[in-house]
Amino acid sequence: MSTPKKIDIVYRWVDGSDKKWQAEKDKWYKKITGKTPIYKGSATTERFRDNDELKYSLRSVAECVPWINHIYIVTGFNQVPKWLNTKHPKITIVPHEEIMPADALPTFNSTAIEMCITNIKNLSEHFIQMGDDMFFNKPLTPHFFYDRMGRAKVKYNGWQRHAKNIDDWLAESDGWTRRLILAEIKIKELFGKNVFFARPSHGIDPYLKSAWLEYRNHPKMKYLIDKQIYNKFRSESEFPCWMFCLYALVTNRAIFYHSRAAKFGHHKFINFIYNMIHFRRIRLSNVTCENVVDSQRAIAVAPTFCINDGPNNTPEILQQNTDFLEKRFPNKSPFEK
Repeated sequence: MSTPKKIDIVYRWVDGSDKKWQAEKDKWYKKITGKTPIYKGSATTERFRDNDELKYSLRSVAECVPWINHIYIVTGFNQVPKWLNTKHPKITIVPHEEIMPADALPTFNSTAIEMCITNIKNLSEHFIQMGDDMFFNKPLTPHFFYDRMGRAKVKYNGWQRHAKNIDDWLAESDGWTRRLILAEIKIKELFGKNVFFARPSHGIDPYLKSAWLEYRNHPKMKYLIDKQIYNKFRSESEFPCWMFCLYALVTNRAIFYHSRAAKFGHHKFINFIYNMIHFRRIRLSNVTCENVVDSQRAIAVAPTFCINDGPNNTPEILQQNTDFLEKRFPNKSPFEK
């Protein structure tokens, strides 16, 4: 056996500045909640704001992982980036209509869209899923994502759990954390495996289509997943795609690696010792930030990184992030016109 050579990428992308898209989202938000949109929580503006990250992410693909087999860009509302070279043989635009039930559309829920990814025609058995705000930072080989047995190499962070029991843990957690806990509870219920040690390292994750489909169609999961596909906005009771990584782990189709981001700050000696002790984990770790100005040193040593667009990102911060990406990935990729 050898590390798989045919590995695809699946992106989720939306242009949140599109006026027609905004009007449709506002209409459905008011229809479902009875409230005038206030851009809070799952309907928040920054979740959908397009800062041209996809262009730089694709530049990172061309620079760092040119061996990728094919790139699928999942989008809706007939949106296509104006700068994208849609005639490139490695690029395929996948409208929501091609992979989701017609009566589930329109949708503004990335989790619902994710549940339908394996409906993409011709998607390879081995694929990487990522948001448009994620970037490859160093030349990487397929072995970074899959071992010689074809198993997914999943990076995780350890939980910092404080509650004495699951119910208290759920009650004191934020929405995203609750979804992760629910996924791990279900694995424990169905397979008797304790996977509460792992929290996903927010970044670029590898999957196996066969494991994804197997769990997605499990008799005790199919109804739950089918139901959440119809949620037009995110819900705290939804299962995230992290559950497919967990299922691959308990069926021996994934191996988990504990990763840690490097530390830089005022305590230079302590940080140096920490970074030396955890060198192997740092070498594998993704770095996630909202403001690159505060994270450039950590990004410099990371194999991949993510720039989240958060509610505190001012126009100045957004411009700084764009300037950083332009400097880091200045070369136009073959995926651009």
